[in-house]
Amino acid sequence: MSSNKKQKKILFFNAKREKCDSNSPHIGLAMLSAVLKSSGHEVLVVDYQFHPNAPDPKAVFMDFQPDIIGLTLYTATMKEAERILQQISEFNKPIMVGGPHATLYSNELVDMANYIVVGEAENIIVNLVENANINSKGDIIRSESPDPQELPFPDFTTFLGHDEIFLYPLLTSRGCPYNCSFCAVKLVSTRKWRPRNIENCIEELIRAKKKFESMGSIFIYDDNSMFRKDHIKKFLYYYLDSDINLPLTIINTRADGLDDEMLSLLKKAKCPSIGIGVESAHPEVYEKVKKGETLDDITEAAKLIKKHKLPLALCFVIGLEGDSLEKTKCSIEFAKKMKPDHIYWNMITPFEGTKIREWYDTYGKVFDLVNHSSWVDGDFMCEEPCAETPEFTVEERKKAYIMAILETNDTRLNITDINRLYPYVKKYDLHHEFFRWIPKNLWKSFKKPFELLDQVIKIYPEVGFKGFVKRVTKKIRTK
Repeated sequence: MSSNKKQKKILFFNAKREKCDSNSPHIGLAMLSAVLKSSGHEVLVVDYQFHPNAPDPKAVFMDFQPDIIGLTLYTATMKEAERILQQISEFNKPIMVGGPHATLYSNELVDMANYIVVGEAENIIVNLVENANINSKGDIIRSESPDPQELPFPDFTTFLGHDEIFLYPLLTSRGCPYNCSFCAVKLVSTRKWRPRNIENCIEELIRAKKKFESMGSIFIYDDNSMFRKDHIKKFLYYYLDSDINLPLTIINTRADGLDDEMLSLLKKAKCPSIGIGVESAHPEVYEKVKKGETLDDITEAAKLIKKHKLPLALCFVIGLEGDSLEKTKCSIEFAKKMKPDHIYWNMITPFEGTKIREWYDTYGKVFDLVNHSSWVDGDFMCEEPCAETPEFTVEERKKAYIMAILETNDTRLNITDINRLYPYVKKYDLHHEFFRWIPKNLWKSFKKPFELLDQVIKIYPEVGFKGFVKRVTKKIRTK
């Protein structure tokens, strides 16, 4: 098939997940925008997760009149994505889908779109767009993972509402060599760790800060930012030597990637907190996750974080291989001992292709994952568990979750939630945990205004009145 070099207009959509806003635009679509624009094409991105008040898909289509439409798909937003598809399919334009859900479930999507892209799309997107044909039906296109060194900077100016970017997303590397049983990253962005040039990362941030006046924070979204500690340390040294001077957050940190030097650099970079994935503190369950680090590593890292007076966040997963209600209590006790500032209790989501899914297919049941997310956003209640075993039923998992958020004083749970919380307390006979939680939460509510005042005192001199107002506005919008 010969390439059609005529300039094309491409319209990308990212669906919004209910109860979850993001001040950070979709970095994957920004990368595709940059690649397409470098080949002379015109791109518009409507990221409803980032800009929930954007016009509806039909209105955007009528105004932009694209030649081809793309959707990035996540399992947690599939129903919303299907609603977008219903609106735009009547325009008889080629539709391509990509993203994690398309990569994991490509064979189930052949009736949804003309093209299904599996993997990272930068290497094939130009050829796909230039040759897109409405007569194609369910073509599955597999893409080789790109070398991040050879890619242009992401282009966020193609996004509706880009002048409101507050959290700027950055990738300093892609891929994760580890093989955690529950993680699908290796299926989406491979186990090959691929770094970017640090000088280019800093140059990208310098340009972005000049371009987006509302930019107030930077998030590093690497799959495994600390796989090579010298890489991220070099970035931090360069970052601190620059004039960027914005709070920097790194997600997906590992306990074995933290040391005194790293934490000192992160503190100087005004990192608001450090998160560690514990997953499970029960030795037998933890061993089966195959994280490549030990519970002792996690304990020592938590102590180091506390030593550097940085807020500690811990993440747990309920329902891993061999887990049970009794074994979850080990995680609860571990969390209480570590005394984190933030804690996240997530329900297992056994994605297709992961080791945990193979285990559940043999020893348990997996229900419909569409529109399901393990992550709890904006509310203390998690979604209905999407898997169970005879040893750990759905009801036991819900009891484990309520017990966990009460015992560890989850920051998403407030005293104002009592009316909604108590029926679960009564159903699962957690009165003892409930009445111990009440005074703790009252004390937390009493301290909150003083903690906010302390934050104001720290932030205001750095950002001034306008910057402070922007931060408060963005925080309110996120909540």
